[in-house]
Amino acid sequence: MKRFLKIFLIIFFLLSLTYAKEYGIREANLTYDILPTGEIEVKNQLTYDFSGSFSRAWMTIPKGGYSIREISVGEIIDEVYLGYTYHRETSEKIPQTFDVVEDNNQYKITWFYRANDTNKTFVIKYKLVKALKVYNDVAEFYWKVWGGDWDIGLPALWVEVNLPSSIESTEDVLYWLHPKIDGKIGIRKDYKGIVAFAGNIPPHQWVEVRVVFPKSYLSNLDPSKVELIPKDGKALILDEEQKWQREELARQERVNLFIKVLSILAILLAILLLFLGIFLPLRIYFKYGREPKVEYYRDYEQEPPADIPPAWVEALVNQSSSLSANSIVASTLELARRGYIKIQEEEKKGLLGIKYKEYKIIILDKELENDLSEELRLLLEELKSFGEEFYISELKKKDLRGFKRKFDRIVKNYVFKEKKWINEEGKYKLYGIIALWIVVGILLFMVFSFSSFLKNELSFLMVFFWFILVINIVISAIFIHPVQRYSPEGKLLALRWKAFKRYLKDFSLLSERPPSSLVLWEKYLVYATVLGVAKEVLRVMQMLNVPVDQITWYVPASTISSMNIAESIQSFSSSLESFSNAFTSSVASSTSSGSSSGGGGGGGGGGGGAG
Repeated sequence: MKRFLKIFLIIFFLLSLTYAKEYGIREANLTYDILPTGEIEVKNQLTYDFSGSFSRAWMTIPKGGYSIREISVGEIIDEVYLGYTYHRETSEKIPQTFDVVEDNNQYKITWFYRANDTNKTFVIKYKLVKALKVYNDVAEFYWKVWGGDWDIGLPALWVEVNLPSSIESTEDVLYWLHPKIDGKIGIRKDYKGIVAFAGNIPPHQWVEVRVVFPKSYLSNLDPSKVELIPKDGKALILDEEQKWQREELARQERVNLFIKVLSILAILLAILLLFLGIFLPLRIYFKYGREPKVEYYRDYEQEPPADIPPAWVEALVNQSSSLSANSIVASTLELARRGYIKIQEEEKKGLLGIKYKEYKIIILDKELENDLSEELRLLLEELKSFGEEFYISELKKKDLRGFKRKFDRIVKNYVFKEKKWINEEGKYKLYGIIALWIVVGILLFMVFSFSSFLKNELSFLMVFFWFILVINIVISAIFIHPVQRYSPEGKLLALRWKAFKRYLKDFSLLSERPPSSLVLWEKYLVYATVLGVAKEVLRVMQMLNVPVDQITWYVPASTISSMNIAESIQSFSSSLESFSNAFTSSVASSTSSGSSSGGGGGGGGGGGGAG
């Protein structure tokens, strides 16, 4: 499971890098002033929010039967307009300049500035010629005020279309906002034009305004500045809009039916996924996780069931491939017991003269025995890397995570693979199922991300599916440990070690052991440490007056020979317990971690960006 957590962290880190530099447009205020001649003066006021460093922005306007003139760019600073200077684009990206490039398809307006984690308001102005259609009876302004080429969404779009004459009668003016989006359009309160608002515009979604007013409003009409159409237009436009509304109504009914069917299918699919999320782990558990039956009825084992290293015991008893600090402490005691190191206790004075104990590990010059296990050899080499003598407090200064991973891996290899005491096949199958759910989740995310329809209309389904997938992942994760299974030999050996642990905890039985058998007590102490019952064994050793003064691998701060046997046992017990706590602490600290339908026929549009 840790492996998948690491993968998630890596993906999250990469996504964080991806989005370290980004921009957005908070709002766009667009004004279209229709002049009495038929020309249209345009003012685009865009407020950008920048996260990261930016120096360039642009917008594009597709070409049509109209032309664009008198282009200018500026910036509002402290409510004061600052005009930019026209300058051809250079590699230096000179601040407060702009450039215009025209090709066969579009006009591209680019401007340059300096922005770093701030917001700026830019103003782009130009004049449209022949963008207004003039019929015999009416004039029509039909324009994509927001193009479909923007890669970012827009929270708020405000549009004003100011007519060349005040509105005499509300029945004289017709207006529509396309397509059917979260927006409204209506006549200004002063009757001088039309105002429209659209909110939460997704990326690549165009918005257009269509305004129709009497031709007579153009008091100084210049035929060369407009597109003349020699026929009545009002009835044609009304018919077209009504047709689009009928088509949109039919389309919306089809969409609603599709959403209903898709929602039902999605619920059925979610039920199927949830069923599989429960069924598959259960099937794997019953196939791989049920323990074999062995004939073993003893309550206690009076001797260690097998002559194996202490770390193997923890891995076997706990069915764990990630060992605790107890294994490292017990392995250190085992190295000391076998004569490879010596542990020396020292009393020191700290601040205010307060005494405390420090423990030194001394590396002894002993040739490696053939039966010294691989992880004990690794531990010995790691201890040697600190020098011939060092205090265990120095362990905190070194990152031991790499060593710990290797130590765990070696022990796991022997216990799980070579000895085959524990079968992990079911666990790996569960990892595969978890990976499957993650892949399904990523695919769903990609499908919803690349489909604006699914994102806008059925976004709740993605949340629903992800909720089901998270449940499935949690269920599979819960079964990861239970699906590990002992082999018959491993099961019997684990039961015997647990019985031995019970024996070590039972004072009445343990006290029957002869106190003079120091070698046996030393071995008991090593296994008691890894089994978590060292205190109980030390207490019994104290009660039985075990001759700890004969232990050569542990040197206390006080001279044991000068004490009586009871004092020496108590001192040894206290010192060894303190050493274990200090060593465990050192190892742990260094290894943790309102609109209408239709549309699409207006001029303008385009998009933009920043970099």
